[in-house]
Formats: sequence, C-alpha cells, structure tokens
Amino acid sequence: MPSQGRLNVIRFIGLALFCSVWAAPMIYIVSIALLDPVAEGSFLAQLTLANFQTVLANREFLLALFNSVIIGLASTAIVIVIATPAAYICAVREFPGRTQIEGWILSTRMLPAFVVVVPYFLLFRTAGLQDTLLGLIIMHVIVSLALAFFMLRSFFAELPREVLEAAYMEGAGTFRTLFSVAIPQVRSGMMATAILVFIFSWNELAFAFTLAGGAVKTGPVAIFSFMGFQNVQIGPLMAAATLLVLPIAILLILSQKGLIRGLSFGAIKA
Repeated sequence: MPSQGRLNVIRFIGLALFCSVWAAPMIYIVSIALLDPVAEGSFLAQLTLANFQTVLANREFLLALFNSVIIGLASTAIVIVIATPAAYICAVREFPGRTQIEGWILSTRMLPAFVVVVPYFLLFRTAGLQDTLLGLIIMHVIVSLALAFFMLRSFFAELPREVLEAAYMEGAGTFRTLFSVAIPQVRSGMMATAILVFIFSWNELAFAFTLAGGAVKTGPVAIFSFMGFQNVQIGPLMAAATLLVLPIAILLILSQKGLIRGLSFGAIKA
C-alpha cells in the first residue's frame, strides 16, 4: 500500500475514534429511548416509540421546549443587535478607555455561573423578574454578550482598513459604513456567532433552574420532571433528552458550512 494510502487510513481511523467519543453517548441515549425494556426477542422486536409518545403527551415538557425557543431567539437577536455596533467601534476606532471597556466585558465571563447565580437571584426577585420569560431573556443576554462581543470584534478587526477608509472618504458615517460595508463582509461570522449564542441559551441550565423553574421552565429544566425521588423514568428521560438535542443537531447540520466559514473568518486571509 502506498505511503499516502496508509496515511489516509491512519487519519480515517483517528478521526473515527475521535468522533466515537462524542457520538457514543448520543447513540446510547437514542437506543435506550427506542427500546422497550420488557420486550423479548430480537432487537427489532424491542423497538418502540412508546417513550417518545409519553414525552410528547407531556404538555409541561412541550411548553418548556416552546419557552426555550422563545428565550433563545429573543436573547440571540438582542445580543447581536447590542454586540455588533459595540464590537465594530472597538475593532476599528481608537478612543480613551477602550482597553478598560474590553477588560470589563471580559471580566464578566471569568466567574462560574454558580458563583453569581445567588446575587442574580436576589436581584431578579427584587425586580419582580423571577420565574418570567423576560427575566430569563435578560439573563441570557447578560451572559452571552461577552462571547458575542469578542467573536464579532475579531471578525471586524480582520476587515481591510482600506475599504473602511474609502467609505469614510466617500462621506459615509460610522454607522453607514457599519451597515453598508462592514456587516455584508462579516455575515458568515455573525451567523456563526448567532448560532453559538442560541445553542448556549438552549442548553443553559444553571440560571434557568435557579431564576425560574416554576411557572416558566426551559427544556433542560423540564427534563427533571422525569426523575423522581425514588423513581426514574429512564425511557422517557432518554426520549426527552433526544428531543432536546435534536433541534440543535438539525441546526448544526443545516448551517455546518456557514458555521465553519464564519468561525474560520480571517484565519486564511491572503
């Protein structure tokens, strides 16, 4: 076998082993969700959709998924609207205090969620935002802003200065240049940022469990309804986990090319 062929086989085996580490838990979850533990016989005879039917009949879980969609879309839109002009200004303009502002934004991501969740709980309870959709949207915006800011800042920093300066010389102001010149060139990066922000919001548990979890639940919190003190509905639990992961998996598959192009924006700049 040619050396190049052997190298390709080694690469394939290495990638397969690497991917299996991430795929194995999901395969196990789906298999448990599809199997009837009391059925006997062949593997095909044990397959059932009863666990998914149980989950889909649970109105509390379906409402929680709907809440996750609303919170994710709303928080993602707000984060992009706020972070885009802020990241653009910090990337292309020099002004006093810029370094301090960026350092302060970065500091908001330095502490684990469970360290700051109690102060936020007291603050939101005082403001009347506890256990509300608005409260969770605001919380997810606060937590995701730093991620979106630094991702977008890196994208804007890669733009050719000549293009921006040409727009200024033509009489375009800062925001006209942003919307007419800069944003069209970093759309893939903005899409990648929005996807990552939405995924964080969809999967977030600490704040959703602490600041809400009563009248307002998200998907990750609602999964706990299948876990009792002395009884765990393992089949429905795995089915609920599958339904929780499925939208994100579909989103990543559909946006794979754009996500990779956005995350690698400027990495292979000529």
